[in-house]
Amino acid sequence: MKKALKILVGIFIVLGLVFAALELSLNRLVLNGVNAVGPAALGVPVALQGADVSLVRGKAALRGLHVGNPEGYKTDGLLDLGSVSVVLDASTLFSDVIVVRSILIDGLAVTYEKGLLNSNLGALIDQLASGEEETDEAAAEESAAEESAGKKVVIEKLVIADSQMNFSVTGAAALTGGGAIPIPLPRIVLTDLGKEEEGLTLVEAVAHVLKAIAGATGTAIAGAGNLLGDGAGAVFGAGKAVGGGAVGLVAGDADEKDGATAAQPDSGTSSKTAAEALGHLLGKQ
Repeated sequence: MKKALKILVGIFIVLGLVFAALELSLNRLVLNGVNAVGPAALGVPVALQGADVSLVRGKAALRGLHVGNPEGYKTDGLLDLGSVSVVLDASTLFSDVIVVRSILIDGLAVTYEKGLLNSNLGALIDQLASGEEETDEAAAEESAAEESAGKKVVIEKLVIADSQMNFSVTGAAALTGGGAIPIPLPRIVLTDLGKEEEGLTLVEAVAHVLKAIAGATGTAIAGAGNLLGDGAGAVFGAGKAVGGGAVGLVAGDADEKDGATAAQPDSGTSSKTAAEALGHLLGKQ
């Protein structure tokens, strides 16, 4: 009896050590996975600086996530995420659809570069929607097969807070004073992403988030342009089109609605701040 008990205790100790090693290795696995898979999945440079993942707690924290530009844009990149906190339903980690309870993105910086026909943000959304990053048909078919067999996610709540857009227009340095115009972005809240579809692929989930960010940038650009009047119309006018697909923009949690679409934000403060900054650059007091 004692011998059997010792064997049982030994098994539990070994399992505990294995699980501890797995917990410690997850950080490196996630870090290497994002840096390796991210560029191929999105078709742009992707780099993650650090990850802290725990299966026991069902939580993950990412820091220093950088998403670069599609080809043809001059700025250093498109998105920089200061910190990302994720809470998972640990019971779904080994199922086909992983349930994400919440994602909080704090300190998002959007470098919005407006070109002649499109923006860097719009170009990435179009690229993900059309699949133009796949140039070889065989590679595309193989990727689609792997994606259909892979994991899907349902995101119950996603919040993007304390965000800022750095607005620039390609070839319009004289209008912007030679640099980007900082514009605060409204808070973004998305709920129940992938719930009706019984899960989204990671690329589909990213596309939903990018569209919400595009809606926020369009709202902020249009508001800043309206406050400044005709003097900045040439700079901000084209940005209004990006806001046409705005979803999930709210001033706070009290305004949330069920589903991925939420109330329109009160972006007056953000627009006024942006207008004052641009007015200073243009010499309009």
